[in-house]
Amino acid sequence: MSTEASKSKRRAAGVLTVAVAVALLSATGQPTPKVLARLADLGVPDLAARITVHVLPVVLVVGAVLLGQALGKGRSKMTRWILYALLGAVAGFFTGYSMDVLVGLPAAIQAVNGPLAEPSVTDIVLWAIGGISIATGLMVAALAVFGSPAAYALNLEPDCDPEAMDIRKAERGILALSSAGLSAMGIASIALAIAQQSGDGATLGPSIIALVTCAASGFASIILWNLMDELQRRQVVNAYAVSAVIFTAGAFVWSIAEVQGLVPPFGASASFAAITFVQMMAASIITAAVAGNARAKKRRAA
Repeated sequence: MSTEASKSKRRAAGVLTVAVAVALLSATGQPTPKVLARLADLGVPDLAARITVHVLPVVLVVGAVLLGQALGKGRSKMTRWILYALLGAVAGFFTGYSMDVLVGLPAAIQAVNGPLAEPSVTDIVLWAIGGISIATGLMVAALAVFGSPAAYALNLEPDCDPEAMDIRKAERGILALSSAGLSAMGIASIALAIAQQSGDGATLGPSIIALVTCAASGFASIILWNLMDELQRRQVVNAYAVSAVIFTAGAFVWSIAEVQGLVPPFGASASFAAITFVQMMAASIITAAVAGNARAKKRRAA
């Protein structure tokens, strides 16, 4: 198989994996009444409207990936992933506007824990962080279980380094531990949001779950740190340093605005959500930059 054909095959595999994942997520949701009403006003039959809304997320996300690949062609890896993030955010916004995903989850939680109040902005961010962490954890778990085939299936970069896709047996244990830590942090974030939305007398259960899973995530992080090489540790330290600077500057500006009465007080849970989100973004960008630099050095050496 030629190099170009191999790249096209890898690109198609990554896009197909994304499409299947989004289709499964869409299947857990239902169209919002507002969107159905607007489509009905346009004369779209109810069944056709519902099918359209369920197909829309797949079209939006796959379109975002393809557009990101087209716009990022010839650019650095970090630039490409920033494009993916921005286009993905747009696709995610319209998906959230048109349909409610995982509609059975709140009902199941309320059946066990009691009624939940309407989520605040902080709660929504915590739910989002939890969902992203769990989804990422599942992808890393796939790498740990299936190895290289999963790496190629999840990869969106057609010119990826084959060495990076070669997942050895020793690396699978690290990936499994990383998956556990990510998933635990995701559960902790969601449990914290549930605790904040719960009524009096119903906060203890989700609070305990949040503490236990957060401790589990921290324990996994400590083990991972001891297994990392010097380059990986430097990436982690850089990500924490960058996120700390950004959060400190943001907190200072928010404090000034709070004194002027322009914004509400910034609580502890909001601080946790903000610093976690900034860390996720910083880690992603720094990792992409390091990978891009390593690839550039390898090409120059060749």
